[in-house]
Amino acid sequence: MKISQKKVFLGIVVFASFSIMVSANAAEIQGKKPRYLLSGASSVPNEQAILKMIWAPGLDDGYVPQGITVAEGAILLSSYKSTDPKQDKGPCRVFRIEPVSGNYSGYFDMPEDCGHAGGLSNLGRGALVVSDTRRLYKVDLDKAFREVKTDAAIQSSVKLTGELKGSFVGFNRSDLWIGSYEKDETKGKLHRLSLKIFDEYNRKGGIKEDKALSIISIPAEAQGMAFDREGNIWLTVSSSKHGALFKLDPKTGSILARFEMVIGIEDIGFDSDGKLWSVSEAGSQRWLKWAKNFPLLFQIDIARLK
Repeated sequence: MKISQKKVFLGIVVFASFSIMVSANAAEIQGKKPRYLLSGASSVPNEQAILKMIWAPGLDDGYVPQGITVAEGAILLSSYKSTDPKQDKGPCRVFRIEPVSGNYSGYFDMPEDCGHAGGLSNLGRGALVVSDTRRLYKVDLDKAFREVKTDAAIQSSVKLTGELKGSFVGFNRSDLWIGSYEKDETKGKLHRLSLKIFDEYNRKGGIKEDKALSIISIPAEAQGMAFDREGNIWLTVSSSKHGALFKLDPKTGSILARFEMVIGIEDIGFDSDGKLWSVSEAGSQRWLKWAKNFPLLFQIDIARLK
């Protein structure tokens, strides 16, 4: 079969253009791509607002990314270890990633009673809160990354009972907020707590909803939260089929804005420039059968959201 020189030339141009696009897309993602992923990251909603992307660390070892915050110039990411869709708990680890280079620069392991590590929040002055479904941990960051045994870095551990759940956590520079992931539209709540709980209830019998300073109803399937400079609440909601980012009134919980996001979007945290960092669990080994592969830390310019 004869092929004209024109068709050959066009084929080369198309192939070259495709190769350039793939290479450019791959070059935009920093960090180490997991070995088990044959393809790159999927296209996702509101891509025009994403400024930076970094492969989440720990993916090849079976970690599922969950909580995220920015502390002391680094991005901190919490994860739990599981490759089984039926197993939603495992050993918890907190990774440190450099935001400029995208390089992974260390980790510490949480105590054995941590099973999900769904949220992180930076309290400042070297203190970090890690939220597990039924427990809050206050961590000394300096000790956590230095000590061989992380238990020495746990300043306080508070058990959550009753309606209190630490599916995720936020901090508005004065109080701690914890939220619950619920599939029922009527059950999702944010509870505002005093930081004094870490001194008054450290390793004691636990606290329940009567210790909350205020309570706000939130949408179902909430996964993470953060406060912007004006004090507004930003909240993520997701499942294997949808993802969204909400802006809420901190007093009433009223929805001020809603934006489509990648499926599996988890926690969020603002950096010092007012940009929002998030992460998705879609494409982790536990969720490889989902429609999207996007196990990335990504930085969002909220002014570009549509």
